[in-house]
Amino acid sequence: MKKIALLFTTFLITSISAQNISWQNVNLNVPFENTQAVFNLIDGFYSNIEIPEAVRVSLWSIEYKGSSEKATHILNFAGSKESLVEFESRKLSPEWDLYLSRLNSLTDRDGFAINAGVTLVRYNIDKWQETIAQSHQWKIKNPVIFVNAFANLMSVFKDSSGYVSIGQTTHGVDNGETHYIYATFPDLISALNFGNTSNKEESEALINWLEATKDEEYTRSITRVMLKSWE
Repeated sequence: MKKIALLFTTFLITSISAQNISWQNVNLNVPFENTQAVFNLIDGFYSNIEIPEAVRVSLWSIEYKGSSEKATHILNFAGSKESLVEFESRKLSPEWDLYLSRLNSLTDRDGFAINAGVTLVRYNIDKWQETIAQSHQWKIKNPVIFVNAFANLMSVFKDSSGYVSIGQTTHGVDNGETHYIYATFPDLISALNFGNTSNKEESEALINWLEATKDEEYTRSITRVMLKSWE
């Protein structure tokens, strides 16, 4: 049975590999009095440079988090790995150095971090620019069981959810997390309703998910609101 599950997961991931994306998060700790200045700086920079076609840059405010999370904002870069590498190469310029120097002067180093990863499976791709998002972090012992359990859960919730992805954090891991689940919502009411079920089928799917993942370690979550995006 385990071999069958592994083959199924391999097929599932391979069949949608063209849809998968890489991402990088720059976590910023912005003092309250510098919030507008940081937004203006980032907006002014990314509104006036050429961004590769397959890349989206977005700035988010962290609204809900645990006490250990010092970052207040996330600057996210998402797209194909080739486009992200190309975009990184464009940063070697005097304009970039000036922007970075100014950003460093407006933010607190305590809480600054950069991490990156890759999506494995994505659902409802047409909704991926919804402006509220939750990220759930996990330490996973058995990725095959975890991904398959999530596929079973989404087979029930897919039509009623926003954009959802499951993926791996591959760089800048701070607390041993290996995987994440990322979900978007159209408004705060929908986000606050996360975890509720509306019928028996959804309740049973959620119970099955909790049972399948009971031996895995759920570490933390954050809820963030998009301030602006650039493409």
